[in-house]
Amino acid sequence: MPRKIRSNYMEKFKFLYNGRTFESKHKCCNFYGICYRSVMAYQNQYKCRTEEAITHFIELKKSKEIIFRNRKWASIKTCCEFYDINEASVKTDMWNRKCTPQEAIERAIEWKKAHEITYHGVKYPSLPQCCEELGINPISVRLYMEKNGVSSTRAITHYIKSKKQRIFAFRGKEYNSFTECCLAYGLNPKIVRSAAYRTKSSLPETLEKNVSHMEGCVPQESTENDENSGNKVISKKRHRAKEPFFYEGEKYVSLGQCCEIYGINETSVRARAWRIHCTWEEAAKHFIEKSNADELKKIFVYKGKEYQSVAECCRKYDVRAASVRNRASSTGCSIEEALDHFIKKKIVTKKEEFVFRNKIYETLEECCEVYGVNANSVSSRKYRLGCSTDESLEHFIANKEIIEERIRKFTFKGTEYPSLRACCKKYGIEDACVRQRARDKNCSIEESFEHFMTRKRKKMLDNPEFDYHGTLYPSLKECCEKLKISKNSVVSKSRRSGCSLQEAVEYYVKKQHNK
Repeated sequence: MPRKIRSNYMEKFKFLYNGRTFESKHKCCNFYGICYRSVMAYQNQYKCRTEEAITHFIELKKSKEIIFRNRKWASIKTCCEFYDINEASVKTDMWNRKCTPQEAIERAIEWKKAHEITYHGVKYPSLPQCCEELGINPISVRLYMEKNGVSSTRAITHYIKSKKQRIFAFRGKEYNSFTECCLAYGLNPKIVRSAAYRTKSSLPETLEKNVSHMEGCVPQESTENDENSGNKVISKKRHRAKEPFFYEGEKYVSLGQCCEIYGINETSVRARAWRIHCTWEEAAKHFIEKSNADELKKIFVYKGKEYQSVAECCRKYDVRAASVRNRASSTGCSIEEALDHFIKKKIVTKKEEFVFRNKIYETLEECCEVYGVNANSVSSRKYRLGCSTDESLEHFIANKEIIEERIRKFTFKGTEYPSLRACCKKYGIEDACVRQRARDKNCSIEESFEHFMTRKRKKMLDNPEFDYHGTLYPSLKECCEKLKISKNSVVSKSRRSGCSLQEAVEYYVKKQHNK
């Protein structure tokens, strides 16, 4: 459905918060970086308005901010990700030592630097990771270090050289070790070593005798039967995943290659063959035919032309596929009839014009711009009071001077502010909540603001006014930022030592000067 048809429908989802209009509550939450589901759950649990729930999570998000190394971080997690350290370890250290996040992060960074290892110019986070990438055993490296009293670099070099010496060549192919070679031929390496020791011969000679003996013991008839058996299901002890596979006279490297070409699942083919006791070819044929039938069902024909899906056809005609399907299911008509309906509706629909005071405007926004009125405020009042657009617009034009005066000046405790928003910003209150309460309780803006400054001060204000050495700061946070110290460290020091916040600030200021 075109946007201009749905405009009136979408108007009721618009959400006004902090003087800004959003298309929905969800987009408002995304703008402030908070979770929409958490906001709705909080609103349902505490039976409050959406504005209060959003304000709560915005303040909660701000309370998680930390300052580390003269830089502000959104949370401990963000800081830990930047320095590549474990967030859980930092929080555990904070809990065990009762220390600040800054101290725990600093300790984690020092621990990380102490355990880093550099080998041949490449830096690794730890010795086990270095050994893992080089393909050697970290436990053996540590034992060699303790036994011989050497550095990690020397121990790693020793095991890399010994690993190269263990390379075993047999029948023109190299293996990482003798054990790996024996396992490749299905032999027990211990038995082969014992036979080599008894006969006093080399390992390659003994291995050649055992492999030749095994190959000579397989009857020729059984080998031919295996080749003729084709694609019959075999037991798991004889894995033939890489044997040639034939389907409709064509040869494939394996069953997996055939399944990949036809776009079917190899595991499903093997499972069906095992379940109903058929050949792999029959199982593969079943899934290939099923896949072709599903593709034919997806093809959509409209006006003699084929489309891969209904959505592709709707994209061509600029129609929403969801609207077409909804109309088809609600009215019981076919997809083609529903698509015809929306295409005709789109053609008939013309651009709406807005008429006000016998003058034609292209849109409401253009008219509001001429009269110097906020279009969002006009729409909001229209849907809130259920009046017409003209009545709402006339109201704002008639009260334009009063509204501008109210927006322009706000006085609190003898101090005049440019606007209510400027005053609310200073005291950490959301001006949208103040205006909303004034409308709900039918009181003045000043009374509503006084309410948030008194009864709800603990909830609405994260940082009350803070007095330090005769200077009044709007909040402890601003005081700490001006003095270039961490607010979290101050609060933590006050709780640990049982001193006042002023004494804690004094302690960190002296500590900073001593540095």
